[in-house]
Amino acid sequence: MNLEVLGRLFEKTTNSYKYLFFLSILNIVHQQTGNSVNLLLYQTLTVEMLTLSWYPHFYSQLSFGTQDKIPEMLNGLTYSNFLQFKPPQQLTQNDLNQLRKNLALSPLDALTSQLMRYVPYRLIRPFFELELFGEKDGKINRKIRELSEDYFESRKPLYYFDVENQGILIHPEWQNYLSTSYNLLWDWAFWEWVDYLQACNPKISDIASRLLPPKII
Repeated sequence: MNLEVLGRLFEKTTNSYKYLFFLSILNIVHQQTGNSVNLLLYQTLTVEMLTLSWYPHFYSQLSFGTQDKIPEMLNGLTYSNFLQFKPPQQLTQNDLNQLRKNLALSPLDALTSQLMRYVPYRLIRPFFELELFGEKDGKINRKIRELSEDYFESRKPLYYFDVENQGILIHPEWQNYLSTSYNLLWDWAFWEWVDYLQACNPKISDIASRLLPPKII
């Protein structure tokens, strides 16, 4: 495993998708500790990304950046008849769990297609920088898909893509590392996300406290 490459996953970031995608992978792997995660479905990752975005968007009213479509997606869900979730005045972890369940039961095909169009490919681009140098943007996704499979055992990218394009398959060694180093990796990715959102919201202080609901004792 190449930890140096892992540290470059968030290079050239123009929206929140990479941070949310990686944090979602971490959460799902962590929740399934002791089990073989193997395939992570795009729909499941979309649910987790939207769940993580809920509090900073609706409660903290943070900007996610001009190119980010997640706030628009969340607004659309709340105005639809599909998401049976009434946001409480004070959000708790139990509320987030219920939101996650409700999202999983909602028709998210269009949102999943939109969110997963680029981010699963661009997140692991640092694993293949040499092979992708000078490649036209329109061919990047296909090239990364091929490289992730061809070099899965030798280069050991974080994951490769299932043949039906329904999700990603985590490399077993990375799965073990993500699970055993969950807290360390979560803190790293979380603070990278904080830095990104701080740049998007320069007039707002203490961004970190605005991303997750307060713990209710």
